[in-house]
Amino acid sequence: MPETEFDVVIVGAGIIGALVAKELTHARKRVLILEAGTTSGIDSSDSQAFKTYSSFVDQYQTALMKIPNSPYPHNPNAPSPYATDNVQIKSGEVSSAGYTVQTGPYPFMSSYLRQQGGTTLHWMASCPRLLPDDFRIQREYGVGFDWPIGYTDLERDYAKAEWEIGVSGNVEDQRYEGKTFAKGYDYPMEGLPASYVDQWIGERVNGSLFSIDGFDFKPSVVGLPLARNGIPRKFPLSKKQDGFPWSENSMVDEIAGGLYFRSKGAVGAPHLGLRCEGNSSCTPICPVQAKYTALKTLAELNPALCEIRNQCVVSTLDRDENGRITRINYLDYGSKNGDTTQQSVTAEIYVLAAHAVENAKLLLASELANSSDQVGRNLMDHPYFMTWGLAPDNVGSFRGPGYTSGIPAFRNGAFRKDWAASRVDIGNWGWNFSAFSPGSDVDRLLKQNITGKSLRQALAYQVPRQIRFGFQIEQLPSQSNRVTISDQYRDASGLHRPVISYDVSDYTWDAMIKNIEISHHFFDALKVKPDDRFHLGDGPNDADILPTYREYKGVKLGFYGAGHIMGTHRMGNDSKSSVVNDRQRSWDHSNLYITGCGSLPSVGTANPTLTAAALAFRSSRDMLRELR
Repeated sequence: MPETEFDVVIVGAGIIGALVAKELTHARKRVLILEAGTTSGIDSSDSQAFKTYSSFVDQYQTALMKIPNSPYPHNPNAPSPYATDNVQIKSGEVSSAGYTVQTGPYPFMSSYLRQQGGTTLHWMASCPRLLPDDFRIQREYGVGFDWPIGYTDLERDYAKAEWEIGVSGNVEDQRYEGKTFAKGYDYPMEGLPASYVDQWIGERVNGSLFSIDGFDFKPSVVGLPLARNGIPRKFPLSKKQDGFPWSENSMVDEIAGGLYFRSKGAVGAPHLGLRCEGNSSCTPICPVQAKYTALKTLAELNPALCEIRNQCVVSTLDRDENGRITRINYLDYGSKNGDTTQQSVTAEIYVLAAHAVENAKLLLASELANSSDQVGRNLMDHPYFMTWGLAPDNVGSFRGPGYTSGIPAFRNGAFRKDWAASRVDIGNWGWNFSAFSPGSDVDRLLKQNITGKSLRQALAYQVPRQIRFGFQIEQLPSQSNRVTISDQYRDASGLHRPVISYDVSDYTWDAMIKNIEISHHFFDALKVKPDDRFHLGDGPNDADILPTYREYKGVKLGFYGAGHIMGTHRMGNDSKSSVVNDRQRSWDHSNLYITGCGSLPSVGTANPTLTAAALAFRSSRDMLRELR
């Protein structure tokens, strides 16, 4: 083979690209990362890196709309979708106002970010594992698509991911529905303390029993694993010798006869962000970087072995007659004079780690990896449904990070044959996401001519009593939910924009109705009055303003996106029904890996980033075997 410029070229400087690069450079491989977006400061001095991140915080604080991408500058050369782009789509019409082109019947409500650091710059950092049954949903419940691997195949890599990105959690909270952990294993940091509202709800809900459609449930409030810095755990020194599953690259200190995880602080200011400070802007931005972002991993890469080229938008990949990828072509718009130049680069192995939507778009533009006709198909999210109520007591709303606990009782069970599973989170920020509080509360009271001291008293009485449940609902893969491209729709650089067709099946709509029933059981236990109970879709203006509004079985419903964009290049056991194998290697091209959340064949109810990170370690080992 002709000599190549790099051992591996990675497309995308998000969490997956960063983790793969770290594994490869640790093995002394030459790596190039091509990032479509602008730098986030890590390729400059430490002071500049912190200054750049601080500018994101400043932009967020002055933004009128606190949406996921609000802290980050708009980039016409590498545009991203925005939550404000979503509108109701009438039959036969197309919505093309934003970066993505939406053909309906519902808009795809989740956004992502094309910038160094990727979507971890605005994620919530929730890190639950998938359940064993999530990997075999077709076999167990007759729906969905089974994985080519099982939970135990990924258990080692789950542990490695939790230690690499730094997860705070308690294993004893997570031992349910068949999840197993290595003997003596625990998360590197103690779980974040439960908020007051978590404790208040737990005291009243834990141990209650109820049935829905003949299925019995016993809910309990448990802590949520989070990639936010907590208190490092102490482990005995013997763990260093017995194969305790932290990664070789994790930072571990020996102090006073024990092993402690050394949490990673802010990039450029490592003394900041060593503990979660309870700021209430986790999504979209932690002001002190106590939350993990891919910037922390990127900053650790050895510059002698890994080069990061920002402002380089990959346009196509070339292949030879044997199907091997021979080069990547990209547009470099990073010159000081504003010129854009066409460049290319060669490697032994090529890794797409851009994003589920962007990976699919690039493969379709290059006419690659699609002998199965599955590229772009099976696009999934977790439709996010909410219920909320006014508690009889002050529950301390709007304090601390957004979520610290959840109710996992509805993640699995025989009911999944009939309706979708849900993971329930408890919101610490009142009705902010569901009813736009507290701004909407001020507006409502002012319209009632309540001002001055009376206004302050009314807010002080009502706002701290707000409670909210969020239902992250399972969605089944569908061939018609897909990403395509069209020459009719291109961006400022002349590259294709994603065209998205998206719908939600009755399997998920039925779960929303069940979620309302579940919420009533909660509200009964919490003594929330019937007139003080609400759900998404039943607002007086929802039929006109909620993009996903629908009347289903006589119930007014709607949902938002959870920001969990999955599918589009799913893994499987054969090249006829999937795009990649169980190591995320393309069936069609032996030196191409297509990584990230797009590889997930089914989604369960777990936030997907931790699973994608675990898969990245699995793929990295396969790449190293090939390079040897």
